[in-house]
Amino acid sequence: MQQSSNSLRNLLLVLAFGCMLATVWSAGVCNRCMENNIACVNETHFKYCVNYSPVDDSTLPCGEGKICTDLGIICADATLGARPVCDSTDVNCRKCDGISMFQCTSRTTFRQCDNSEFTGETLTCPTGTVCDLESGKFCVKECELSNGKYECNKDAP
Repeated sequence: MQQSSNSLRNLLLVLAFGCMLATVWSAGVCNRCMENNIACVNETHFKYCVNYSPVDDSTLPCGEGKICTDLGIICADATLGARPVCDSTDVNCRKCDGISMFQCTSRTTFRQCDNSEFTGETLTCPTGTVCDLESGKFCVKECELSNGKYECNKDAP
């Protein structure tokens, strides 16, 4: 009986560990097409994808109280413990630092810096590209993002 209890406990530990690994391996990235054929653009909106490319520029809402996930259910009830792919607090927009000549001001816009202040007009990336100054270019396709994340993860002003 003792051996049967230990075997069951070991089996449960292996299953739990396997589930944790599957969760880590399937973790989605904000604004990237995922296994469930969508790309979460923020906590509550998404785009459909085909062959890991967004279908078009239309963004769809999840609905009241639902968040965009990398689960089989695209939009899940936030009160049930589902975690959003996009963290609304992870905006990462940098300010002018006196070193960089430009900074991204949204996912698709950037401005010139004059020391620690923005100057001039807000410039917009061409359609189908996003701001990624770290790449050495001003704007790149989403699949070419340097760190897999937007430099400034917010909508254009």
